[in-house]
Order: sequence, then C-alpha cells, then structure tokens
Amino acid sequence: MGQWLFPMCNAGFKTTLRWLSDFKIQGQENIPESGPLLVASNHLSNLDPAIVASALPEPPVFLAKKELFKYPVMSSFMRGYGAYPVDRRGADVKAVNWITGQLREQHRMAIVFPEGTRNRTGGLLKGQAGVAHIAISTGVPIIPFALTGSENLQNPIKVFKPTATLRLKIGKPFVAIGKESTSPRRRAVQVTTEIMVRIARMLPEDQRGEYSEKCDIDFAETAEYEWSRILDSEVHA
Repeated sequence: MGQWLFPMCNAGFKTTLRWLSDFKIQGQENIPESGPLLVASNHLSNLDPAIVASALPEPPVFLAKKELFKYPVMSSFMRGYGAYPVDRRGADVKAVNWITGQLREQHRMAIVFPEGTRNRTGGLLKGQAGVAHIAISTGVPIIPFALTGSENLQNPIKVFKPTATLRLKIGKPFVAIGKESTSPRRRAVQVTTEIMVRIARMLPEDQRGEYSEKCDIDFAETAEYEWSRILDSEVHA
C-alpha cells in the first residue's frame, strides 16, 4: 500500500501534540523497530489511531469504518493514510483477510481496536473476537496499549489543536497460544478476554468497564513474548 499521506500527517500531528498537549508515553521500550506486530488499544476518540500511530517507529495500517470511504476523495485520503474499510455490523471476512495479509506477507505493524467502536462511557466495552482470530491465525506478537485523556478530542478538527492531557501506557508483548482441548470458538473468546484484560490492567480502575472484575484472572491462552526470539530466528534462517 502506498501510504503517501501518512508521513506528512504523522509528522504534523506529532508536532502539534508536542506543542499543544501534555502527552506522555510509558513503556516505549516494549515496541520493536519493525513488524509484524499487532497493537491492541482501547478506543476513546476519533484521533486515537493518530495518537497510537505517533508512538510507533514505522507507518502502521489499520481498519476504519466503511462509512469514511463513501466518497472517492475521502477514500483516497483514508487509504493514503494506511486505512482499509471494515463493516462493523458483522464479521467482515474481507477486512480480516486484508489485515492478516499485511501482517503475514508485508510484515507490517497493524493497529486494532478490539472494542470495535469508540467507547463513550469511560469504561472498556466488551472486546470483539475478530482481533483474536487475527492473532491466532498469524501468530504475530501483540502489544497492549492503554490510552487515557483522548475522550476530550472527539471532534476530528481537534487534530489541529489537540489540547488535552494524554497518557499512553504500552504493555509487554505477548502471543496467542493454543490448547488442543479448546474449541476454536471458545479459544477466540478466551484470547479476546485476555487481550482486553491486559489493556484493562494498565487503565485506572474506574475505566476498566466490562473487565473490572476480571483483572485478576490467570492467562491460559496467551503468553509473554521475548523479542530476542525474532532475532534468533532471523540469524538461523
């Protein structure tokens, strides 16, 4: 994909964030220099993709609601930024296959929002299983992101004046692991829960929403990941 629009937009947005926002990132060292990588974040505002992308070392791809691609000019801008349309009304196999290909074949970094839509309540919404299916089928590492403060940036025009106190916590990488005794559907549900709990644990207690009572669970379907494994595999390839 030719992301002709991303470099300019990302550079400009990072500058306005630095000038106009109180933006602090914790855990930047958990991000590798290149993909493949799934970034799973909570979702509070229209600017979240840009905020999350600003913390990454290379241009990411992501899914965006298909309504934003309705008109040719807007569609060109969205695709030039790195977005692909997704139908949020149900399982969009085409969109899942596209992002899976970006991870497997292009070794890209992909931003996903497991809640499926912006959270307007202040607490995490129930995660959708699509992200788990991608993680299971590709086996790529996942990094949880927990963002606070962007709920004050709902209006897209705020991209030019993102005045807010923003905090972005970046967790340690992990991968989906398998159990032969677990059915594919149940495994996807459990992986989804564990992804969301990893995000919830980095959020203030009053913002954990659906997962406020699950933060003490033991992880059975995901496991910690060491980036040195990638380097070792490359050396011996």
